[in-house]
Amino acid sequence: MARGVTGDAAGSSAADERGRGEAAPPQSATWQRVRRAGQGVAAHALLLCFTALLALKLDGVLSLSWWALFIPVWLFHAVAARCLFSLPAPSPESCQRVPFHSIVATPLLVAFELLLCVYLEGLNHNGHVEPFIIDLKLVFLPLLALEIITLVDNFRMCGALMPGHGETITEEAIWERLPYFWVAISMVFLLAATSLMLLKLCGDAVTLGWWDLFINFGVLHLMHVLSQFELFFYP
Repeated sequence: MARGVTGDAAGSSAADERGRGEAAPPQSATWQRVRRAGQGVAAHALLLCFTALLALKLDGVLSLSWWALFIPVWLFHAVAARCLFSLPAPSPESCQRVPFHSIVATPLLVAFELLLCVYLEGLNHNGHVEPFIIDLKLVFLPLLALEIITLVDNFRMCGALMPGHGETITEEAIWERLPYFWVAISMVFLLAATSLMLLKLCGDAVTLGWWDLFINFGVLHLMHVLSQFELFFYP
């Protein structure tokens, strides 16, 4: 009788330990979600801080240097990189690979921002560039390179998802390929808008109006809006 009571007590204690052990992962997952949400809030707060400082700088309220003004942007890149490296790595059995443009995005954006700071610091009070400052076309070179890489990478992903010889394409494969297609088409308009804006700023496209320039950005945002309708049909 005592052995049975002892066995029941041991069994109940073991069950309690298993219950406590099974309850631990949800709590850990909750803290992980909270940490990721906090990182997202910090990233958006840094971008908001940069936007506010930029507006005050352009209005002449602040006299900060451009190097100090871009500090929130570089902190944003650090937070974004921390969030990226905290994601679990794909299993070796899966066919998922990290897109090439997501690897080179941060270095190219930081290079563009550094060159832009050098260019803006070289502007005198009259808005003219000092003779020893780099050309504006060289400043935009990393940004244009990133847009071209993103365009080629998304078209490559669309081609990789195409069915092989003798295979029929399914509806699921079409929906799987559609996000890469939308991004690729959007990058065409973004690349055109960036190139035209660069020519406009350099004075090489004097006859080009700002309305003609920003119509590419309008089409770009329209493509992003259309791509969001996919979420209603294919979760």
